Amino acid sequence: MQGRMSRLLPFSLLLALALLLLSGSFVPGGAAAEQRAAKPATAPAIQITPNSGPYGTETVVTGQGFAPHEQVAIYKATRPFFAYLTDSSGAFVGTPHPLIGPGPANGIITITGTGRTSGLKATTTFTVTH
Repeated sequence: MQGRMSRLLPFSLLLALALLLLSGSFVPGGAAAEQRAAKPATAPAIQITPNSGPYGTETVVTGQGFAPHEQVAIYKATRPFFAYLTDSSGAFVGTPHPLIGPGPANGIITITGTGRTSGLKATTTFTVTH
């Protein structure tokens, strides 16, 4: 009887571990792995308010759908502009910044937000007017 029990014990441990892995209750790496694996509830998106005006217009960039607690780098065309940290839901509200720097005298500028951990990207546009 004792020999039979010792052969069943490793099998039952393996079965229990397999069930934990399949249920998602056990994530190797702990909380850091859970944060990396966290999926946003919505597709990433950013907005710039206002979305048009002359150079120097004070704008606010907001976003949602990024990973929780990650930095989102904001680019004006291809130039780094600033970065914000998302909250637990993957959203952020930026602070007012004047839209300055090189760019067209008038026309459309693409504003991109890229999650530095998740790699998620979203774009919006700002129309430069006189």
